[in-house]
Amino acid sequence: MPADPPHELSLPPHKPERRPVSLFFLIVALMLIYNSNFRTVRINDSLPAQLLPFSLLLDHTVYLDRWFPHEVSAARSRRMYYVRHIHGHWLSSYPIILPVLLLPLYVLPAAIVHSQHTSPLEAALLTPLVVETMAKFCASLIAALSAGVLYLALRKKAGANAALIITLIYSLASNTFSTSSQALWRQGFTELCFAFLLWALWREGSAEQRAFWAGLALAAATANKLADVAILLPFLVYFARRSRRELLASLAPMSVLGLLVLAYNLHYFHSLLGGYPNPFLPPMRTFPTGVGRTSFSVGLAGLMASPSRGLLIYAPWTVFALWGAVRMWKQNAYGWARYLIVGMTAVYVLQAKFGQWWGGWCFGPRYMTDLLPFFALFLLAVWEGVRRSKALTAAMVAALGASLWVQVVGVYYYPRGQWDSKPVSVQWATKRLWNWRDTQLSRTWAAGPSLPELPDEWINYFKTRERLNHSQARSQSLRE
Repeated sequence: MPADPPHELSLPPHKPERRPVSLFFLIVALMLIYNSNFRTVRINDSLPAQLLPFSLLLDHTVYLDRWFPHEVSAARSRRMYYVRHIHGHWLSSYPIILPVLLLPLYVLPAAIVHSQHTSPLEAALLTPLVVETMAKFCASLIAALSAGVLYLALRKKAGANAALIITLIYSLASNTFSTSSQALWRQGFTELCFAFLLWALWREGSAEQRAFWAGLALAAATANKLADVAILLPFLVYFARRSRRELLASLAPMSVLGLLVLAYNLHYFHSLLGGYPNPFLPPMRTFPTGVGRTSFSVGLAGLMASPSRGLLIYAPWTVFALWGAVRMWKQNAYGWARYLIVGMTAVYVLQAKFGQWWGGWCFGPRYMTDLLPFFALFLLAVWEGVRRSKALTAAMVAALGASLWVQVVGVYYYPRGQWDSKPVSVQWATKRLWNWRDTQLSRTWAAGPSLPELPDEWINYFKTRERLNHSQARSQSLRE
């Protein structure tokens, strides 16, 4: 990459404001919106993250043995890709940085679960309630915090109105709403890390301080999702080209966190990469056998344009973001925009090469959700141009309207219609990802809103209580 002079892209000057107050209300408002559907998305991928904080606090271990049976068949074990059975213990297949960081929020809920002195039926009701409530609360909090940090970052270069609108686009007109805020996917924490990266790169202070905080954000993102090393490496080159001191400052948090992750992986999995599949190779034994694969070219097209998984379908406003990325590349914006774009492209290529680019059973482009803070950033480059053109403004409004409708479908309708599983699972019938006559959006919308659902344990509890009450009433009647 040629070392052109960096271009400081900024929107018109703005008046100072009381940021802490506005930030607080932004986060609270988003959390209320994220929880307005009064339900959770039950997905196996997030199950270890939901349970691990309780195991750490109640059992003082990373083992999930209290939640899974000790003996399972080999066939069932292969289907349970989200956990690994090693040396007689169950371990999360996923990195554990997110559950560990959430521990302070789980102290009281873990105490509630631990202090259950009720009947087994009451315990069966309370535990699922606490687990699912905490999972939704934490997911929505992480998503709202990522929006708040992104807003603070954008305020460094844009006025309050522009920064707020772009933040709302990111938080409500993208899969930040329908994916990250609804379950403890890894995508939500990665978004928070990348929003923090943008804030760190623009924060006040010395260059070494900026490099340190940026290195921490990149290290946390990579510890959460190994594929994000594709973004970390270009930034190491960026800091190295600037100065040795900045490179060392960025490497400090990376080294500490990296050693902790490697030690955990080696100790429990006897592998540097841990229990999750290597993103640089096709998925191996940790995924269920028989799951479909597609070619690299299909993955490249699908991540962007699949009618049931494409980013441009589920968030049409990203067309303007791609335009902004081109402008930032040409201008060498901020001195690091080109390195960011190279890293994003590498992540995109890795996901397409992975073979399962559609992300399993989920709503929309889950694997592209991680990069949404950067797509929001790219809007800065075209914001004024769009605002000054009536035609472009109309196109942007239309794109945002479509994106908001998509998120309404994902949050308030999905998974009605059962598109992921019927008539045959998309995991095996990958051609369904390109069926424009039966898309995930159209079928879910046609199926109608999805009402709040009780956990299965609640339903079984109420049925059992009903049977017991009926039996007691009958016995009383016979005695009389």
